Amino acid sequence: MDKVLLTVGGSDSSGGAGIQADIKTFAALGFHGTSAITAVTAQNTLGVREVYPLAPEAVAAQIEVLIEDFEISAAKTGMLHSGKIASRVAEFFVNKKIPMVVDPVIEAEAGGRLLESPALDLLCERLIPLARVVTPNIFEAEAITGIKVSDEKSAVVAGKAILDLGAEAAIVTGGHLEGTDVLVTEKGHHLICGEKVTGGNHGVGCTYSAALTAFLARGWNLDRAAKAAKKFAAASVKRSIDVGRGASPVNPLGKTLEGAWRFDVLMEVQRGVDLLVDESAFRHLIPEVGSNLGMAIFGASGPEDVAAVEGRMVRVGSRVKACGSVRFGVSSHVARILLSAMSFDPEVRAGMNIRYGPDVLDAIRESGLSTSHFSREDEPSGSKTMSWGTGEAIKRFRSSPGFEVDESGSPGSVPQVIWDRGGHGKEPMIRLLGFSALEVADIAVRIARNLLVRREPIN
Repeated sequence: MDKVLLTVGGSDSSGGAGIQADIKTFAALGFHGTSAITAVTAQNTLGVREVYPLAPEAVAAQIEVLIEDFEISAAKTGMLHSGKIASRVAEFFVNKKIPMVVDPVIEAEAGGRLLESPALDLLCERLIPLARVVTPNIFEAEAITGIKVSDEKSAVVAGKAILDLGAEAAIVTGGHLEGTDVLVTEKGHHLICGEKVTGGNHGVGCTYSAALTAFLARGWNLDRAAKAAKKFAAASVKRSIDVGRGASPVNPLGKTLEGAWRFDVLMEVQRGVDLLVDESAFRHLIPEVGSNLGMAIFGASGPEDVAAVEGRMVRVGSRVKACGSVRFGVSSHVARILLSAMSFDPEVRAGMNIRYGPDVLDAIRESGLSTSHFSREDEPSGSKTMSWGTGEAIKRFRSSPGFEVDESGSPGSVPQVIWDRGGHGKEPMIRLLGFSALEVADIAVRIARNLLVRREPIN
């Protein structure tokens, strides 16, 4: 997609809202984003400390050069700060057939005034009449219309008042209405429902209006675009980034990155499986219950974030066979191992199980791999063996003489091999850990080949 979008608004030094949020949202939805900065803010997640507005001529110059060079498919406005800036911005769009979303930013979510009080009248008189849609929250809708918004009925009344100012449509966003947005047009109104998700809220309004701009640029009608923008904003809130000491910034790129990570993990596990299936020596490491190879995405929180082989890998004669395809959420066993390991080192995202035996342990030691172990006899009642055992073995490893935590402050490494001798009705097992599925598969192949060398007769 080669369409270009424009955002006119303030720069957020914390990177969570303003044009920074807009550009990230445009990119996540496949658009090239351009920007005209109206003001530079000194702010963080706790609030806005200072606002340094640009001269109206500087804002106008930015828009002028962009319109000269690019075919702008749609535009949005955010923080305008002053009436003079709002007026100059309006001058550029009054005769342009560019769909425009007006996000009437008045205050920052974390606190701090972003629009001068006298500027509100000019925003209403000059810019709102040019809007394809205006997207106020309930407080902004009240400031624009003088109507207190507390429920669906009052939101509709406020939306109609915004239409009376000249806008084609208004969406009173529902972050403060139990997650329900109210879309008002000349044809009437209807509700855009959605779950009220938990997470950070710094930049959610900017992200929503930027997503709406992008979907309108695709040629979607307002109803479809509004629903998609709401869904996108909710996903960004769910994946908000816990940084700073105040309101966490939403993450417009979160879903896009997660999709890419999931694809990469699937491909990586499949490459590891292919390596193991093609290595005849690996059949000697398959335990009775079968072997599985898995890998988690960054920031995995449950089995649904861990990909493994559905049905495991088993020995069939002299061959190794994968019983099913590589999928997410098919192995709680591998997931518990990896989630426990990741709590010590988030980069250790891959693992697998292989057969236990003194001969295998000897081959492991000859390979120079680091090891640790746990005993099922020490397992507390009610615990999950793989979660507890993995953690116990890592703690043992980290308390061993000579272990040093990385100077960067990260949790440091974990053992490459964790083993146990089993218990009543439980097969003894060895687990391999690493940074990637292919790395773990390669370790398994090295162990298998060392095992065969040890078994070969000496002439």
